[in-house]
Amino acid sequence: MILLLILLALAVRGFFNIYNHQPTADVKVEQPLIIKKAPPVKEVAEPTDPGLQQIALEVEKVAKASEEVAIETQKFIDEENAKKILINQALNKSSQVKGIYLNEFIANYQTPFAKSSRENIKRMLQETELNGVVIDIKENNGPDLPNSLKTFINELHQQDVWVIARICVFRDSSLREKKPEWYLKDSTATSSDNIWKDPAGASWLDASSTEAQAYIIDFAKKAIDFGFDELQFDYIRFPSDGKIKNIVYPFYNVKTEKYEVIGGFFSKLSQDLKEYKPSIILSADLFGYLATQFQSFDIGQRLFDAGQYLDYLSFMLYPSHFYGGFWVDYDGQRGLPALRLLYKDETTTSTDNLVSGNPYPVILRSVLSSLDYLSVYNLKAKVRPWLQDFNLSYDVNRGIIYDAEKVKAQIQGAEDAGSSGWLLWNSTNIYTEAALKKIGE
Repeated sequence: MILLLILLALAVRGFFNIYNHQPTADVKVEQPLIIKKAPPVKEVAEPTDPGLQQIALEVEKVAKASEEVAIETQKFIDEENAKKILINQALNKSSQVKGIYLNEFIANYQTPFAKSSRENIKRMLQETELNGVVIDIKENNGPDLPNSLKTFINELHQQDVWVIARICVFRDSSLREKKPEWYLKDSTATSSDNIWKDPAGASWLDASSTEAQAYIIDFAKKAIDFGFDELQFDYIRFPSDGKIKNIVYPFYNVKTEKYEVIGGFFSKLSQDLKEYKPSIILSADLFGYLATQFQSFDIGQRLFDAGQYLDYLSFMLYPSHFYGGFWVDYDGQRGLPALRLLYKDETTTSTDNLVSGNPYPVILRSVLSSLDYLSVYNLKAKVRPWLQDFNLSYDVNRGIIYDAEKVKAQIQGAEDAGSSGWLLWNSTNIYTEAALKKIGE
């Protein structure tokens, strides 16, 4: 029995030495396990002593079990290596996405206009530096995943295009009748319909509802199965506009900090979806001012939380949307001056000191600021900002037009700051092709 115990100990120690799996930041691929058969031994007469016979049987059993353990271990190593390779490929391919936004009408509908728009988008993806698209699959009116979209996704993948699904999270009016208990309520409502609405008439799920959170995660898994390379989440926050003081929260405990709720959901979302598909890339849309101010307690978003759990952060850096102005301090590391830009200035007709009139520095300083913050806290997320390719009538009336020059200036600002790609937004999906580099330039 002493020999048996020694053999058992060696087998157990050998198993643990074969593979000790430790997660690594650089996604290291393990070396394959080499299983060698023992050399042949000279035949010897079987022992006649019953005790020795029993030991021989146990030794044979241990050897067989050890070989089975080695085979299963090799299988596990192969599976883990395959996962790591896919993760590396996804991270590399997503690191320089230059994309455009497509609404659900253009992406899904079979009207002549929608079809011709898709063909034009595919042409631009072939002829310009564009290599990615962001497609609405869940807006305020709820999920939208028609089978026709699969065909379009396949066509885009054939062009080696990175395909991102945009998912609106807590701003969702689609379940007001089926799940009214999930929604924020209006304390001033006088009718039976007491669900709170923002100025655009949209309703909001209570971010603290575990059932509402599960609904979002379940839908996200469907989007993964649909064939998207990346999921981009918008409205992962509490409401920011409207009569906020009238809100009654059915689940949220007002004593809890809102960022704890949203940060907790970032964590759960990442954990559940990465377990479901380790190579899926996750990103989120954030207000532009978070790039320089880093947190907004009123809506529950902190750059620290988003940066911990997501792969990419897409700040909506539309210069025309900085209604409170734009300011950053002196950057001693790079020798960049303090910047103070106004949203409007009644004292002059010049646009030199207006946010909308300064696309390059607004984008440059925003991306630099956010990257510095992420670096200080060693957070994994990269920055891939949304840029403005549209005009607001307010700007047009004061002579600020986002033409090719201004779109190019934003792209240059993002790239000079070291962003991991960029995205262009236009709700009508009509983009300034003259601002984009042609293939081969």
